Amino acid sequence: MFAADSSSERATSIEDYQNACTEFITDISKDYKDWVDRYQLGEQETVRRKSEIEAIVRKTNEWIEKHGTTIKKVDIIMNDGVNKMAENTAGYPFRYDILVNKTSRFTQHELGEIRMNIRATPRPGRFARLGNYQKDQLLLISSSSPVDVSVSKESLKGGDILDDYVIIGSKACQRYDVISVTAVVEEVEGDHVAESRGYSTLILLT
Repeated sequence: MFAADSSSERATSIEDYQNACTEFITDISKDYKDWVDRYQLGEQETVRRKSEIEAIVRKTNEWIEKHGTTIKKVDIIMNDGVNKMAENTAGYPFRYDILVNKTSRFTQHELGEIRMNIRATPRPGRFARLGNYQKDQLLLISSSSPVDVSVSKESLKGGDILDDYVIIGSKACQRYDVISVTAVVEEVEGDHVAESRGYSTLILLT
């Protein structure tokens, strides 16, 4: 048996749902690769972005099969993978990384306080800051158990280099819970946002 929630009506077993979602990830990746072609980026950059998308498909489907033990977890992993494909389709005009335990994108962390290191280096004449994912929502967080988040006010102000931490509290979580976090960094020039990009990180609690 698998965990019962509102999504479980879509499948007769967790294996069926895993298979449906891995197929969806594979299928939708073709649309993102088509978008890369439409950007007419040049051969080298086109190949690079498509390779990133293909790597995300492989890793997302691996996580769905290995760690998607409930419908909710499968949904979190699947949606995180879609976000990652969209992010890499758009690309990053400035340097932007998020690290958990010195690992990016697909990470693991012990239960307890999770320090998510956000690093961004804007282009000359601009500064970088943490921006809102949506108008009244700083971060996009999907978790199989409740979490709490603490963000430094300094990261919202920004600077020539952004190197700060988002602290995620996982006291209410259990081992093998999954957390997806999408953070948006804005590249600011003068008094307006010149560019903004999201970066999704998937965390398995161990």
